[in-house]
Amino acid sequence: MRHVSLALALAAALALAGGLGGQAFATPFEPAKVPDQVAAVGHLDVDALRRTQIFATVGGQAALDAALDDAPQALRPVIHSLSRSVRGVSFWRDADQGAVYVDTGDSRGVAQLIAKLPVKPIAAIDGFPSYTIDHGDKQGYCAAFGGTLVLAETSDGLERSIRVLGGKAPSLAGSNKLPAASRQGVFVFVALGDTALGAIQKSAHSKVLQLGLRTLVVDIGEAAGQVTASARAEMRSADALQKARSILDGLRAMASLSDDEPALHSLIDAVTVTASGLTLEVAGKLPVVELARLIQATHESHPHPK
Repeated sequence: MRHVSLALALAAALALAGGLGGQAFATPFEPAKVPDQVAAVGHLDVDALRRTQIFATVGGQAALDAALDDAPQALRPVIHSLSRSVRGVSFWRDADQGAVYVDTGDSRGVAQLIAKLPVKPIAAIDGFPSYTIDHGDKQGYCAAFGGTLVLAETSDGLERSIRVLGGKAPSLAGSNKLPAASRQGVFVFVALGDTALGAIQKSAHSKVLQLGLRTLVVDIGEAAGQVTASARAEMRSADALQKARSILDGLRAMASLSDDEPALHSLIDAVTVTASGLTLEVAGKLPVVELARLIQATHESHPHPK
């Protein structure tokens, strides 16, 4: 399977730098922008993120800029510019390709950014100028769709994205493939179908994720000074659900008795595990100040390499 070069590097940098949080005045996940045949989708609502207490507490824009310094040197000026104008970052992936949408709401700014990238023009897609991006020994594809920068691994992925964004191809809007439980959090991730879930289960160190899953939804948000996070997994059988719940309950009990990481005890105490039908949900809620203290302690224990 090919890997996203610039696209995933940009999305990962924005997501990791941002941390957790968010609510009003947002740019939420829009299923209508995503092709209907995908294995996984995700969205980081940067508008909402910037308005959260946790974002300000962990360093705000300065922390975001510092994290983006890990991007390839030739691309840093462009990515830093995007980090200040970006409103939301979405991505989708299927079996062998994927794409990232960087929504800025500024069509002129996106066109100027593309002009600064190491791009070469290719045939336009539905009237939208399109390009290849040289990134080391890899090649990606990009186009501007209004104020959205679209980055893709393949020309087919770019074309699918442009056609869906233009309303000329089926999307996930109204699709029964998207779990009804998926929320409008600041960060949302949904794994659909066997391709993405198989890859997650194969590489996961967690015994819970190695059990049979139908769908997996993760969302993170902030409200009234509380950071909330939940993961919902639809299991393939009642036996798999019972095993997963037993594993989670056991891990919580062991962690609560351990003195190795006392800073994590408040986080563990805030976690609940519930089941309904074949759906298992792990949810947690923690005051911003406590989570910020935990993040700071983790940062001091594992400083970022310079």
